[in-house]
Amino acid sequence: MNTEHQSPAALVHAFYEARQANDPDALRKWLADDVRWNEPVVGDHMGHLQGADAVVDMLKRALATTGGTFSLRVASTVETGSHCAAVIEWSADKNGRTIRGQEMAVFGFKGGQIREASFFASDITNDQAFWEG
Repeated sequence: MNTEHQSPAALVHAFYEARQANDPDALRKWLADDVRWNEPVVGDHMGHLQGADAVVDMLKRALATTGGTFSLRVASTVETGSHCAAVIEWSADKNGRTIRGQEMAVFGFKGGQIREASFFASDITNDQAFWEG
């Protein structure tokens, strides 16, 4: 799939559709080798990550922690020529507890790949209780 000429919003939607397969290794094609990925530090698998390998590892650990129940969907987007901000709705189950949340995700693209991504939780306290508990 040639993603180089897709809009940033189209790339974000396609990336999250691909995430639904729960196969983090298949997501490498979306990630620049030197991607900078910043998640709120709410569990041992998140934080400031550098490189596609680190991002794929984080996604694998999130799926393992939730028994594969971690799911995300794009609720809305706004874009520029090289960036896309998205409202992401997500849910997960862990140790008999279900959490639902929203976050703002800001992606920077170059050559059809994610070069940078930063995530901002709508309720960081609830996220911390779930991921660290």
